[in-house]
Amino acid sequence: MRALVIGSPNRLEALMQGVGNRWNAELYPWPSQVQPDWNLYEVIVDLEADERPSPAFEVTSEGLWVLSSVKKPLRRQLPSQEWRYRCVGVNLLPGFCEREMVEGTALSKEAWERFIAWEPKAIQVPDEVGMISARILCLIINEAFLLQGEAHLPMETLDTAVKLGLNYPHSLTEWGEKIGWKHIREIVEALQEEYGAGVYPVAPNLRFLG
Repeated sequence: MRALVIGSPNRLEALMQGVGNRWNAELYPWPSQVQPDWNLYEVIVDLEADERPSPAFEVTSEGLWVLSSVKKPLRRQLPSQEWRYRCVGVNLLPGFCEREMVEGTALSKEAWERFIAWEPKAIQVPDEVGMISARILCLIINEAFLLQGEAHLPMETLDTAVKLGLNYPHSLTEWGEKIGWKHIREIVEALQEEYGAGVYPVAPNLRFLG
């Protein structure tokens, strides 16, 4: 299938460190004043559809749209029920797009079947903020920052406890730099908006990073 991936240059670069290598897709920096011929592509991936308006709903295209849906669930992006059959959501944030497996979500069987025909290493997850891995990891990081504020701990102590004490592959600082503090904070903020500050309070120290 002929595929196109749109997104900011840094997101395109991160994608090519992982799954983008096996897609053999054309890369197109977005937003752009010059639009590609959308109808040339059977699959179009928008790496930032949950952060800014996606061209998916404004252009003519019969392709399958693969939309970033980590910060905003897929169901909240689609303008009408008809799009349930033409879109899937994915987590392709930096730090996650480098994996072999792709977390995806769909609101119809038809859309999911089209997607796995193109990306057979995808795993279907619920259409929720953060999906699975990003939600868990970002909340762990946020909880660590809540503890930091309560106990007045230096960042070095948290990093050591997480990486050596829990045997995690990366420290909090390393995760933050890999994923991006802004992305981590916005996922926790989206969870707070969805479920309330009493359930998911955002650590004050996290707000000042990135």
